[in-house]
Amino acid sequence: MNQKYLIRIAELECQLRQKDQQLSLVEETEAFLRSALARAEEKIEEDEREIEHLRAQIEKLRRMLFGTRSEKLRREVEQAEALLKQREQDSDRYSGREDDPQVPRQLRQSRHRRPLPEHLPREINRLEPEESCCPECGGELDYLGEVSAEQLELVSSALKVIRTERVKKPVQNVTASLKHRHHPVR
Repeated sequence: MNQKYLIRIAELECQLRQKDQQLSLVEETEAFLRSALARAEEKIEEDEREIEHLRAQIEKLRRMLFGTRSEKLRREVEQAEALLKQREQDSDRYSGREDDPQVPRQLRQSRHRRPLPEHLPREINRLEPEESCCPECGGELDYLGEVSAEQLELVSSALKVIRTERVKKPVQNVTASLKHRHHPVR
């Protein structure tokens, strides 16, 4: 009987080593994927900066071209526009945006959404999960993080009417004159 227990212990130790190897492989894969994601995000940011630089350069060349009719400048504008188009397509492919040639560029999904100004008043609605424990296992839920989104809402201005009533009272003895308060200062 002791022999059976020893064999079972050896089998369990072998399974444990296999699970440890699988876990280390998963951890290595996760680290590799995180670094690949970071490199891809850096590449996208670099492409976005280059796109903005190319746009500025094209605009400058167009202004120069408008003033002088030079074939060299026209070629430079065309080359810069071709390079810009290629970079935008690459950026769209990396970031997952789809370009619909039927939709004008300015109506397509914008590349960057500017953050809302800090001076605007903010209302924070915090949505907590309805349950305080896991519905499946009953374990206590721990704080992992939050996802936030801001939405700009136009609140109409409140108007009020200020009505000034001047009460007129005649003097009882003399019917020809009226007494009333002068207009308030506005």
